[in-house]
Amino acid sequence: MRKLRITKKWKRLSAYKKSLILLSLVLVILSTVFLVYVYNSMILYERHLVDNYISYLAESGKLTEGVNDNMFTISKFESSNAKITDGIKKLYKSDNLKIRKNSELSKGDIYAYDLYNDSKLISTVSLKSTKSYKKMAILTINEWEIVDSKNYFDNGVYAYEITVPNDYKVYINSYLLDDSDVTKSGDVAGLENLTKYVEISKSKTYNVNNLVYEPKIKIVDASNKEVKYDIKDNQINITKKFQEFTTLEEAKTYIKDDFDVLKLAENWSLFLTKDLRGTNYGLSTLMPYLISGSKMYQRAYDWSHGIDITFVSNHRLKSPTFTNESVSDCVIYNDNAFSCLVSLEKNMVVNGNDKVDKMHDRLYFIYYNGGYKLVDMQAVNE
Repeated sequence: MRKLRITKKWKRLSAYKKSLILLSLVLVILSTVFLVYVYNSMILYERHLVDNYISYLAESGKLTEGVNDNMFTISKFESSNAKITDGIKKLYKSDNLKIRKNSELSKGDIYAYDLYNDSKLISTVSLKSTKSYKKMAILTINEWEIVDSKNYFDNGVYAYEITVPNDYKVYINSYLLDDSDVTKSGDVAGLENLTKYVEISKSKTYNVNNLVYEPKIKIVDASNKEVKYDIKDNQINITKKFQEFTTLEEAKTYIKDDFDVLKLAENWSLFLTKDLRGTNYGLSTLMPYLISGSKMYQRAYDWSHGIDITFVSNHRLKSPTFTNESVSDCVIYNDNAFSCLVSLEKNMVVNGNDKVDKMHDRLYFIYYNGGYKLVDMQAVNE
């Protein structure tokens, strides 16, 4: 019935109105076809820009044509039905994939790219244009072919170096790593000069290789509490959580003999500018706080007996000599070892001009042979 009414209305229209309607329909159809053509042309153009085309090859799975499921022995921590090719395809489509142009290999009409799983190099691909043609008279479309492709999956699709304190546990995909999986054990990084003389919590390192899929990594501390971590350059590095105090006063409960950290720091600063009293430019004054043969002892001995100390500029100390002094951020490693951040400014006059010599270092101490000894100093960026 509705169709019949439309037919009657159409018949009542004049020839002019009919032609106008038909022309409008043709224009709408042509416009739609043109817009679709323009859209598809722009998509094609964008995709075939060389920087975008390498991403397209990765996402489409075309870069996995040279890989196989026998490239490496799959880790025991991986699920039993894991397939290497599927894992690589998934990686190429993930946010972990990073693509960077290789400027050394890109020469002439060759465009080379390195593909990374975060910071781990996994592939190098070189492209060359085989032909080009125009779209819409202004867009040049290049067609590309892979002229060279290399894969670097010697350690698997995913591989990690994980370092944790000795009493921590690490789980990979719910599998607990045991002593047989430890590849290296040793002192906590940065405390090597302390652990020569006192026992401080050690660390252990696992190299977890030949994973196909991004694993679930869980780390728990000695109290079985899950620990947060960051992954940087495919490495996880967790150091022992020691007791930390904002001020020296708070830390003094754990420091013996009411040891004067700031006085020793001042003496060291004076020693470096030939202003410390005592024989050998003040070395004798520092000796009670150094261990013979240690890093700091050797550093002080070499300075006091070397030629460089003789070239220290002539100067005089101002009054007050030291200003803006502080001892903060103290860390207690155990009953016999601690460190503090020491800041001070030594005020001098050199060649008639004011000069401020700053110290902003972390000083490390151990209790040794009845007193505290300075065993390390590390400059800290403000």
